[in-house]
Amino acid sequence: MSDNRRAEHQYFDFLPGALIEVDLASRSIIYMNRIAFSLFDRKQTDIDSGLSLRDIFVNDTEYERSIKVAESFGLENYQNRTAYSRYEKQDLYDFMMMKKNGAGFLGECQGAFVLDEAKVPVGARIYIRDLSEQREIEAEHIENEAKYQTLLKYSSDLIFLIDDKGVILSVNRATTKYLGRKTSEIEGQNISEMFPAQTLKTFQGYLNKAFISGKSITYETPMPTTNEAIWVSTSINPVRDRSGNVTAVLGVSRDITAWKQAEEGLEQALIEARNANKVKDQFIANITHEIRTPLTSITGFTDRLKQSLGENLKPAEEDYFKFIYNSSNRLLRTVDSIINLSQLEAGTLQLDLKLHHLGQLIHLLCEKLTPEATEKGLKLDCRLLTDDDETWFDQHSIYHSIHNILQNAIKYTDEGSITVQLERMNGKLQLTFTDTGIGISDEYRQRMFQVFSQESEGMEKDYQGIGLGLALTKRYLDMNHVKIGVDSEKGSGSTFTLIFPNHSGK
Repeated sequence: MSDNRRAEHQYFDFLPGALIEVDLASRSIIYMNRIAFSLFDRKQTDIDSGLSLRDIFVNDTEYERSIKVAESFGLENYQNRTAYSRYEKQDLYDFMMMKKNGAGFLGECQGAFVLDEAKVPVGARIYIRDLSEQREIEAEHIENEAKYQTLLKYSSDLIFLIDDKGVILSVNRATTKYLGRKTSEIEGQNISEMFPAQTLKTFQGYLNKAFISGKSITYETPMPTTNEAIWVSTSINPVRDRSGNVTAVLGVSRDITAWKQAEEGLEQALIEARNANKVKDQFIANITHEIRTPLTSITGFTDRLKQSLGENLKPAEEDYFKFIYNSSNRLLRTVDSIINLSQLEAGTLQLDLKLHHLGQLIHLLCEKLTPEATEKGLKLDCRLLTDDDETWFDQHSIYHSIHNILQNAIKYTDEGSITVQLERMNGKLQLTFTDTGIGISDEYRQRMFQVFSQESEGMEKDYQGIGLGLALTKRYLDMNHVKIGVDSEKGSGSTFTLIFPNHSGK
């Protein structure tokens, strides 16, 4: 071809794909559009210097195959210099093609002859599409499909596909196993032929909901099998066509029989635990009554006996009465602590949160426990440094909390003083108890709020008690949202700090 440029070439650069034009006489490429230049990594100088058609194929085999394709569409018209009269649509052919740097790619080609004025073929235009990315996607799709089929086949869950007519389109191996039928006996059958009436009614109801609502549905139900009924959790998920219409549902049923049995066992265990708690509560109520009643009689008749003796009471006998009084009170405190702990663990203790003046409660407790401190030769100093002492708390639980801390301070202090101080700091009420007692070791401070925990233990322990006071105190304070802090060193006394919430901390 003497003139390689044609008028129509100026429009080819706007095509969405790669286009090349080949001169049949020289079998060289005389034109590439901009996408073809990019696809083959070529420039106009390559064409001007003579770019052979062979140079865009990876090997001679692919090149020769392209020539045979051209021959099958009438290349003999060029060779015989006869008019071309065949205009049937050419098929698409895939060839391994090559960039300038030698990198190969798969190209989809479709061509047409360029005719001169006598309708004789003088060239060929080839439209080329790079299929590399598409083939990668297809290969990945095939791989994913294989993985999906493997997962579907070996899954222990029952997986099935049902159309809007109730026909079973597909099932996995687990479904055939549970139903005791072959795949050929299930696929193509209507669900009405597969299940008993009651199971079918439930199943059909949920299928209809999924088709109508277009939403996924999950439910649990018994399901008959070849051996025995099992419990399954079934998830029904709509499958839509390209128009968005629900044409089928994909179902997944999981055997939850073991879980159901465990649930029933747990429920039975909870019933037994509740019954055991009732027995325990009844036992505590009975034992409390059996202890309180004789103690009341002992203390009552002891007081009357002491009064009847009057001036005839000897000093040694005075100590006997004092011992009876202290032992009775100690036993009553122990019983009260056990009852209170039992109420807390059972969750039956109800708080009555109200606005109270904390200073009044502190003053009352200091007055009550001052005689006990004085008897040990201790000074109990109560300091109320603020009049703005109103805050929310449950009076019963906070009373016992402060009482326990203050009584412990007296109990574990042999000489010196106990100072109770209430003040408002940073908008919050802060209550501190500072004593000059025996202090608390670092090791015990980590577990001092545990039930039945004491630093001195065993039959020869230094101080009496069963280790419930601080455990109850911590729980009472937590229920009232009161923070407690402890600063102590063995042999150097202790400081307990309570921080109450703001007025809004109800």
